[in-house]
Amino acid sequence: MGMFTEEIELSNAGDEEMALRGIANPDDVRREVVRAIVDSGATMLVIPEVLARRLGLTTRDRKLIGIADGSVIDCDVVGLVKVRFGDRFSIGMAIAVPGQAQILLGAVQMEEMDLLIDPRSQRLVPNPQSPERAMAFAVGARVFGPPAE
Repeated sequence: MGMFTEEIELSNAGDEEMALRGIANPDDVRREVVRAIVDSGATMLVIPEVLARRLGLTTRDRKLIGIADGSVIDCDVVGLVKVRFGDRFSIGMAIAVPGQAQILLGAVQMEEMDLLIDPRSQRLVPNPQSPERAMAFAVGARVFGPPAE
């Protein structure tokens, strides 16, 4: 399967929360529509540092990141960032990499949005088991009923 891109919207989830609470104007939410490489081999969302700054994302931590050429770089973990694809969204962290890095949509966000890769059409598609809205999976967790002993 070759690489392909999808258009996604990235926004500052903190800005969105302030707007929802009526503390900030919804027009002030920092957001950008970008093209991202869909990469099921990438764990997390990867964005360039310059985009993280434009979105006003806060550095939360640092991680060593393995990249495709086999090298390892030390990068900021930033957030909270909201990723929207169609009517589905994910809120979490992103890896901010230096330079002219390409944006990668990782497996964590695709899983949270309940999206699958259609290799034939080279597109992201909603999970056919939940086409109307994303389904969250609590595999191995006992959610309902009395506590497990």
